[in-house]
Amino acid sequence: MLNHSENFTNSEFEACLNFWQPIVKKIYACNTDGIFPNKDGVYAAFVRLQKAWPNIGFEISYKQESRGYRECDKTQATCISKSFEGRGSISLIVNCEAEFLSIHFEYADIEAFNVPFRRSQCDLGTTLDNLANFIEEYPSYCEQSSRIITEIEKEQKQEEIARDTIRATVSHIMESSKYSWNLTKDEKTFSLEVSINNEYIVEMDFNTQNYLERIPALQGLLKQTEIFLKEISFPITIQLQEKS
Repeated sequence: MLNHSENFTNSEFEACLNFWQPIVKKIYACNTDGIFPNKDGVYAAFVRLQKAWPNIGFEISYKQESRGYRECDKTQATCISKSFEGRGSISLIVNCEAEFLSIHFEYADIEAFNVPFRRSQCDLGTTLDNLANFIEEYPSYCEQSSRIITEIEKEQKQEEIARDTIRATVSHIMESSKYSWNLTKDEKTFSLEVSINNEYIVEMDFNTQNYLERIPALQGLLKQTEIFLKEISFPITIQLQEKS
């Protein structure tokens, strides 16, 4: 079992998964005539691939698969696999008695997943060639996956800096003002409530997308709002109308 990064966020896991799944799915090649080799033919095809790509180090094995609760319900599947030296593995598992075959893929930065394919629609020879080509390109795919993670981590760091800036800057502005105020935060947004003349509450939101525009306007906006409210001789309620 691989040790996945405990520091990964959900977005990093999801980005990795979204990167690898389409690539693994492309290993399958479709067969329109519906002809698929029997168990001996599958094994022979695996051996041919193993000999054609000796540098890859394919391993051929058998595994028991259960189709029910009884011991007699178990069937034997033929498996060809490649281990990536602690970073993961990929296996093509063919059970000639089952309707589907599957590719099992493990990678250090994501949870393992299976990609099933209808056996009668699979061109085994081309699929095996695609599997070998996938393994040849695996180092390049790993680099691309790492760049995706690096970019996400960079964006997350930038967002963290932006959130710290919002909290510090808004707090500094309001502490030097005459208003009573309260700054709260949910997952992505800071909400500022400002009491004006103990009569009105003005609410403003700040997030990493709008803070560069809104924070510089904060003091002027509060002053203009206070002047406007002083000119009103009776209480009013102002709400932002949603655009249809």
